[in-house]
This record gives sequence, structure tokens and C-alpha cells, in this order.
Amino acid sequence: MTAVVLSPCLTLLALLLWIVCEDVVGTSQEAKCVYLDHAQHLDTVGLSQDGDVVIGALINFYVLPPTIDLSFTKEPYLESCSEFQESPVQWAQAVVFAVEEINRNPSLLPGVRLGYRIMDTCTRYPHSLRAVMSMISGGNGTCETTRPAKLIIGDSASTQCIILSRVLSPLRVPMISYLATCVCLSNRREYPNFFRTIPSDMYQARTMAQMAKRFGWTWVGAVVADNDYGLQAVQAFQEETKGTGICLAFVSTLLRERLAKDVDRAVKMVQSSSAHVIMVFAWYMDVEVFLTELVRRNVTDRQFLASEIWSSSSHLLSNPALYTITQGTLGVAIRSAPIPGFEKHLRELHPSRYPHDTILRVLWERTFGCSPVHNKTSQSGLPPCSGKESLEGVQNGATDVSNLRATYNVYLAVYAAAYALHSLLACTAPNSSDPRVTPGCSSPDIITTQQAHQNVIVAPQNSGPTVSGLHVYHVRLSTSPSVRQWASP
Repeated sequence: MTAVVLSPCLTLLALLLWIVCEDVVGTSQEAKCVYLDHAQHLDTVGLSQDGDVVIGALINFYVLPPTIDLSFTKEPYLESCSEFQESPVQWAQAVVFAVEEINRNPSLLPGVRLGYRIMDTCTRYPHSLRAVMSMISGGNGTCETTRPAKLIIGDSASTQCIILSRVLSPLRVPMISYLATCVCLSNRREYPNFFRTIPSDMYQARTMAQMAKRFGWTWVGAVVADNDYGLQAVQAFQEETKGTGICLAFVSTLLRERLAKDVDRAVKMVQSSSAHVIMVFAWYMDVEVFLTELVRRNVTDRQFLASEIWSSSSHLLSNPALYTITQGTLGVAIRSAPIPGFEKHLRELHPSRYPHDTILRVLWERTFGCSPVHNKTSQSGLPPCSGKESLEGVQNGATDVSNLRATYNVYLAVYAAAYALHSLLACTAPNSSDPRVTPGCSSPDIITTQQAHQNVIVAPQNSGPTVSGLHVYHVRLSTSPSVRQWASP
């Protein structure tokens, strides 16, 4: 028998295949498709709408990854995450709203219908990587395939964007992030396919350095996320304060998988340090745990400098238990802008309109305590909804449109993708002065990811001078905490 040796390229190709189907021929001689990926259930966590061109979007609906099984007694595979968040539901709906708005626009992509596929990332790169590979390959949790995504909106975190950019760059798949702020991602040579609709941390670090100089704070502590977002922010702050006499007293990191242990260490460091100004770069839910522990230990006499991800978080700042410690916080926040018609869109959301939206189904169950699914597929154990439930009058992270920050960035990212397609497809808009001009676009079937990449233009750009789009906020206490704009850098 002759041995067959696979080349390294073929081996690598085999490892990258997410869906493997095999024909099993039985006595009936019928072909049967078998899905061999044990994590196919993750493909259903999200929402989608088919179209002539599909945009992929990565949203972190859940933030707590499962504990990794290191027993080595079974095949490893990704499991579902927990700790559902309401705010990212609004980000996902910004994609839906923008796509529907673009599809109604007779001038932007006439004759071309945009679609979307939105998947959960669990704020961790294995989930992000699996989701994005499923999107660009057209996988959908079954042996059937769907139209592959030509462009990716996301991810929300810098570490995931670094990894995804390196994976997608050789494939010429462009990605537009709405929250990744790491300065490192501005390197066009390293990340040529990466774009974003949010300023880099260089501006946050510069703003915090200016505040420290203005108030004479020369001894500053730092509590940051144990990832590229937090660690690179500290590095940028040190670069901005070099030669100014401002020094870092300590740097303590927070990782969600060991949050209790890291929070305990960070709080002890804050207690023992003589630094009374603490700079915090971390996800708002992790910051809430950190601040809650400080209050529990009666450490409430510190001045906090807040990064954009938690400085204007209504979830965190409306927590009565944190009123005493968040009072006086100075924070950097990204710009906010209204989206006309978006609140109406949110209020009119209903599972009957989007029956395949599993995220909306979870939001419905959490908000109304009932299941909108009236058949045996409901696994929530909740009583069935009456169908009369409505988000009209409901106030939560999904419906609050008072400060559209990350949401507006998502909205901008979708429009950046649409304008790239407009340019690529050489679309012509209706011309009232020349009725002979027929509105339309060339066939979207010719689009390649490389062509989409070459036509993406996003502001602010990744290099060169830009308007930061940041504001400094001051938290003050009245009957309840309020956030007001204090200054602009």
C-alpha cells in the first residue's frame, strides 16, 4: 500500500474548515449530511437578513465565557456564554435600522438589497474568530450555506480586532470597528484591512495627561483591563506624560476570568498606595465590581479618571450603591449624536416582526418575564407571552437613546460600508435634470472582498491629524448622579 502524505498547506486547509459534510450511504442509498462541529449552536446566537450583499457584524451580547474544561476527557469545543447585556442589543439594532434605511434610499444602492448577519462574540477571540469564519464562508449551523459576508463590522475589543485583522488581511476582508481604540491598530502596515469609527486611545491618553497637568496630579495609579485595550492605554499615557513629572504609582490589571481575585488585588493596591488619583481603563461591568468592592471596604476618597467605555455608562452611574465613589469622577467620552427615527424603530420592535432574532427573544424574556415562543422550541421555562407586550415606555439599556455613542459608531460603520459599495458598483442615482439617466448599480455578484477593501473610507482615519470626537465629562451628585459635559479637549 502506498502511503499518502499531505502537504502542510493541505493540512492547514483541513484545520481551517469549519463545516465538514460527509455522505453516509445506508441501505436506502440516500445521502445524509452530517455536521461535525460540536459548536454549531453558536451560529444561532444572533440575527440575520439575506440580501444581494451581506454585511457581517460582531456584537458582544454576552460577556462571561464558560470555564475551560482542562480534564482532556472529551473533545474541546466552544460553549455558550452567559451574562447577557442590554446595550449591545441596541448596537445590533443600529445595524438593522441602518440597513433598512439604506434599502429604502433610492440613491445610495438602487437595485441592490443589503443584508446582514450579526453574531455574538462573547468578548473573546475564539468566539470572534469562529463567528467571522462562519460569516465569510457562508456557514449557518447547518450543512447548507448562505451568502458570505463581504465586509465585517466589528469587533468591539482591540485584542479581538488585532487577531481578526491578521487572519482576514491575507483574505482582503475589510473590517470596521466601532469600539476598538488601541493605538496599535493605527499602524496601516500591520493592519491594512482595519478601519474604525472611533478615535484611538492616543486622544484619551493625551486628554488625561492634560487633566493631570492642569490639576497638578503627579502621582497617578492605574487599574486597567488585562488586554491590549488597557495595557496599550497605560503605555500611551506614559508617552504623553514623559518629561512632565507625572508618574505612575502602580498598574493593576483586571481579567474577567479571574475577576474576583484581580479586583481583590487591585483594591488592596489602591488602599496601600499614596496615590489618590486613579486612572481606570476597563469594561464597565468589570469597573462596577471593582468600585463596589472599594465601597464595601470604605475606600471612597479617590479621584477617578474614567475611560470612554464607562465614563458615561448609565448602567454603572445609576447604581445607588456607587453614588459616593463615582461623585467627582472625570471621564473621557466619545461623541454622541442623534439618529432620526431610531427610537421609534426600537419601540416598535417585536418578536413577531423578527421571529428568527434570538437576541430579541432573550431581551423579551428578561424584560417581560415571558416567552414569545409558543411552541416546543422554547427552553426558557417561562409562561408564554400574550403578544400584547411592547417596549413602549420601557427604559433599559436597549431602549435608552439619550446618549447614542457606541450605537452611533455602529450606524456610521454600516454607512461607510454602504458608500464603499456605492463606489465599487458605480451606482447612479436618479437625476431629476436628466430623465434619461437610469438609476442602478452594476451586478453585486462581481464583488470581491479585495474590491470592498479598496473602497472603504472611514472618518476618523487611522493615521494623520484628525478631530478626536472626544469630550471630558464630570460626574456630580444631586438627588441622583448626573453626567454633564465639563470641557472639550
